[in-house]
Amino acid sequence: MRAALVVRKLLMIPPTSNDEAQGDNHMRHSVEKMAAKWVVSGMLGCTIALVGISSAMAQTVPPKKLTAGILWNQILPYHITYIQEGHHGPIIYDFQDPNCPYCHVMYAHEAPLIKAGKLTVRYVPVAFLTPQSPAEAAAWLQSPHPLAVLKHFEGIVGTALRSGSYRHLPKSKPTAKTSEELKRNLEMMGAMGFEGTPAILYRVKSGQLGRIPGMISEKQLAKLLPLLQ
Repeated sequence: MRAALVVRKLLMIPPTSNDEAQGDNHMRHSVEKMAAKWVVSGMLGCTIALVGISSAMAQTVPPKKLTAGILWNQILPYHITYIQEGHHGPIIYDFQDPNCPYCHVMYAHEAPLIKAGKLTVRYVPVAFLTPQSPAEAAAWLQSPHPLAVLKHFEGIVGTALRSGSYRHLPKSKPTAKTSEELKRNLEMMGAMGFEGTPAILYRVKSGQLGRIPGMISEKQLAKLLPLLQ
């Protein structure tokens, strides 16, 4: 059965703008303010409606209240479909549409931190921006080696976006399973209060959840890492 989480109440505060030209001191204070503003209440402060939830999911989710710990440890890893890159450092979830140019810039900002063993990213494919998005996301998810396909895609998508020619990008016809996974990912993205991509979800050391609706720089992300769980 389809499991959907509809979050009725979330603390949603827009991101703080940052000007890197003002120097490292400004950046440090800005990132601290950014983290504080983007943190969702430790108890999430949210009431959820569980719609068409499976019996297995119902056994692990309280009927009315959802805590940050339950969402992070019991729902996100199993309710959405993601491609993980990295095995060290704090984990973040990054919702991405294959045809979102800012998503690919965000990927480039994350890559050095992943390579350095400072960050683990769980890329959550969604497909809503263009008609070819579902086929491209399906190419990632349906491959025997999703991460390899994602990396290859990221290596060539810049040229495609600049030229407007997408014929060389990997594509696959979405199966019913993949279509359901993409739909579920998009539902979760919306439930978290995101309206576009990239959309980043993280957890700070205090256990609270935070959300970043949009792209941030590699420098901002690096400054944020010490605060993450």
